Amino acid sequence: MLASFYALGASRRGFLVHRSVQGERPQHREQLSAAGLDVDGLEASKQLEIVEFDPDEPPESSPQPWQQVLERSLSNGYSALWYSRFAIGPNDEEYSNVLPFERAWGQCFSGQPVVTLCPYIVGALSGTQVLERVDQVSQTHEGVLVAGDDGLTLLRPV
Repeated sequence: MLASFYALGASRRGFLVHRSVQGERPQHREQLSAAGLDVDGLEASKQLEIVEFDPDEPPESSPQPWQQVLERSLSNGYSALWYSRFAIGPNDEEYSNVLPFERAWGQCFSGQPVVTLCPYIVGALSGTQVLERVDQVSQTHEGVLVAGDDGLTLLRPV
């Protein structure tokens, strides 16, 4: 999913940023490459950055450096900033820890040329927990894409 997201962003002349878990940057590079993304070429052309997420960083200040990256990218002819990160699994603590970062990101980049994909994995949760998470995630996102037996469904917040 992430490789396809970044490939679409690259084809639309987006500047791509992927955030990995601390210490997993090489693994994420390999996984994106194995999934068909030209990581070497995109990095060589300075169209892709893979950086590690700092969980100790205050959520409010975490998007600030990316505002500068967006401005620099737009001035260099890129159309938008395409941003994603590692997937958040069903672990309650991991999920709760990322929400303040996502709220800060959304507030910082609302109305700007930024395309963000926030992957969550909820398959190991009960049906009630999945619905609660979808509701919470939809409050800070423009839509939630849910995979099911019939393909993908886009849910938009009310």
